[in-house]
Amino acid sequence: MSDPLINTLIIGAGLTGLGCSIHLKRNHILLEAENEPGGIVRTRIKHGGFFCDGTGHWLHLRNPAMKALVQEALGDNIVEYSRKARIFTNGGHTLFPFQANLAGLPNAVILECLTGLWKARHPEDFGMEASAGASGSFAESIQRLFGEGIAKHFMTPYNEKLLGVPLSEISPRYAERFVPKPSIEDILSGALGFSRESLGYNATFIYPRHGGIGALPKALVDHYGLKPEYGIRVTGIDLEAHVAELSDGRSIHYENLVNTMPLVSLLQLLRTSLPSVSEVSQRLRATTVHYFDIGVKGPGAKGSDFHWVYFPESEFIFYRVGSYSAVHRDLAPDGCRSYYVEISGGYEEFRNDAEGLRRRVIQDLITGETLSPDDEILFMDLCEIPHAYVVFDSHYEAARLTILGALAHHDVLSCGRWGGWNYGGMEDALLEGYGAALLINDKPVTV
Repeated sequence: MSDPLINTLIIGAGLTGLGCSIHLKRNHILLEAENEPGGIVRTRIKHGGFFCDGTGHWLHLRNPAMKALVQEALGDNIVEYSRKARIFTNGGHTLFPFQANLAGLPNAVILECLTGLWKARHPEDFGMEASAGASGSFAESIQRLFGEGIAKHFMTPYNEKLLGVPLSEISPRYAERFVPKPSIEDILSGALGFSRESLGYNATFIYPRHGGIGALPKALVDHYGLKPEYGIRVTGIDLEAHVAELSDGRSIHYENLVNTMPLVSLLQLLRTSLPSVSEVSQRLRATTVHYFDIGVKGPGAKGSDFHWVYFPESEFIFYRVGSYSAVHRDLAPDGCRSYYVEISGGYEEFRNDAEGLRRRVIQDLITGETLSPDDEILFMDLCEIPHAYVVFDSHYEAARLTILGALAHHDVLSCGRWGGWNYGGMEDALLEGYGAALLINDKPVTV
């Protein structure tokens, strides 16, 4: 069964697919494999009233057009928050970002951080020559920017826990927009107790007043009159014929294809041979994140009500713990709290021991002052995010551009965090969908 030729087929009704559909002025079909929009930006209601977003999804809107788009869709269903984030290190909590809030750490750590910073910024004062040329890795970039102390006590261990690979393998481009870069004055002020907690791209954020983060994609669909076709997967793609085979038996003949599923998943569906792509596709790497959604009832501990806490030290199995209910009280039933606990690498001993992993996580949460020993654990759901963080290694950029270029030659735009094999937040996803729509809108109309 073959549908008539359409201008554009959009795979995925996550934020990128929705952003494309909203702005696309051509006839199109929007497919979604799940039974609701949003992709990973969804809310699941668990265990009698716990709203769980699949880890933290907080909107940081800087682009005026995307801010207007979201505000128009959500209307008065918006709350704005100021970040309450901490880092648990050296047995206690310090303000985030680490590099601008050294006060309260042991004096030896503060001295090591400040000395390392000065040595990195003014090597001539230590009889050293300034490093020549660009940084060759993210590890080197951190050393140059912050010095050995800050790299040692937070930047390196935290990011290696997050990515699961040594930072010497990561391009200096990784997270360049997301790492706060305070001045020397900011760092010195933070070491003396003058907090700069407002630094960084996520110092403030917005969130739906009702319905969890899943209210956003639903509002975009409803407000802009989008018509996703739910429960339908793409099972094969013939790039030469411009035909997509669907799980419901249809074959869609398209002129343009916008893909937002993970790039590696798209490549597995191709019926067309692309020798240049086959050669480099094995170089695409990503980290899978496992996380627990946790419901709790009880007194809590000192760190129970922070929005999220970073755990750089290796003694903790997780790299970050966030609280849905600390951000928005209505996300958990009365008298209860809810958390997400994120784990990347470093837990190989528990891969076949889910109960052992649960016990370890609970103990680490108590040690890290998130839970009290008197808290009652109501549930712990272990979940997975495949391809959570793309690995920006030395092969990344060339492989990615080769693949995206080959696909574009066949009128396929693969975009978004996973479709474009990139790193970004929710606003970035909307922007990439918008950009894809503009490119298609500018093409001559044939369908």
